Formats: sequence, C-alpha cells, structure tokens
Amino acid sequence: MIDNFRSQPETRKRRPTEQERRDEELSTVWAFVWILLAFKIATIVATFWAAAGSMDAAIILMGTNWIFIVIPMFAIWGPILFHYRLRRVRRRRAAMLRSEWILD
Repeated sequence: MIDNFRSQPETRKRRPTEQERRDEELSTVWAFVWILLAFKIATIVATFWAAAGSMDAAIILMGTNWIFIVIPMFAIWGPILFHYRLRRVRRRRAAMLRSEWILD
C-alpha cells in the first residue's frame, strides 16, 4: 500500500505561500517601473545632450514628457497631503477632547 499522506507535508514546504508570491510579484513590478523610469531619464538626457543643450530641445522635451513630471508629482504629493490632513484632524480632535473634558 502506498502512503500518499506522507508526501503531502513535504510538497507543502516547497510551495511558496500566497503572501510570498504576492511579495515577489510586487518586487518584480517595482523593479520594472524603476528600470522604465531610469531608461526614460537616460533617453531624455541623451537627447538633450545630442541637441547640444539648445533651448528649443528643452522646450520640446518638456512638452513631450510632461506626463513623466506630473505622475511622480501626484505620487509624491498624494501621501504628503494625506498625512498632513490626518495630523490636522487628529490635532483638532485632541483640542476638542481637551475643551470638552477640560484636560489642560
């Protein structure tokens, strides 16, 4: 008789958990995004350098790549504004609790 139950724990140990799989996928996506961004910046710098730093080239590069400035701006300012608002609301709540219970 073959005991199939004995081999199951070994196969479970070899399989990555769901969280490990998600972490690996997330790191792969972020690696792709950073490589894409680095390539985009290198291309812009090379184009500007090949145009000998002319103002016309700078205007054209800004006009064609403005989206790569706007998206990181939202990505950076979004969390900053969220935490600013969160701290402001917590400060207001603490002041309201102090005034209600006269904790000062």
